[in-house]
Amino acid sequence: MNNNLIEIVTLQTKHFIGVPVTNVFKRFDQGIINEANQLFLERKSEIKGIVNEQQYVCPHFANEVLFTYIYCMEVASIEDVPKGMIGFTVDSQSYATVRSADQDPYVLIKAFLKENHLDHNPVALALEVFRFGEEQHLNNADIFVPIRAKTDLHTT
Repeated sequence: MNNNLIEIVTLQTKHFIGVPVTNVFKRFDQGIINEANQLFLERKSEIKGIVNEQQYVCPHFANEVLFTYIYCMEVASIEDVPKGMIGFTVDSQSYATVRSADQDPYVLIKAFLKENHLDHNPVALALEVFRFGEEQHLNNADIFVPIRAKTDLHTT
């Protein structure tokens, strides 16, 4: 594995507005995911204060039963949330990040974290950043996996 593709970054506080979808792992329904994506694309123009018109962000979290995926735009503030959408703030957080065209980015990050004695932060949101005009696929995304702060890190 080529670890130089993976970086540790700290993102500052970010605000998002978008369309959420929750699904059950055992009865995964791609249809409701596609419906949320379509609704997001149809209503994106209602979101005010967009930071970057060229990309959208999909924060997500999961446990062994459910997962929630949110099609969002990063915004300057969440004062004006269109009806039927949600607005939320993600506090400053450190992430392992990678973009990989030919390998599963989550597998790469998991191996990197293990090799570097770092832990995934299970209570923080992971982020997938996509560019409009590209197919929505993991290999077309910048992947950000939240990591726990370590005060006792050492280099080996």
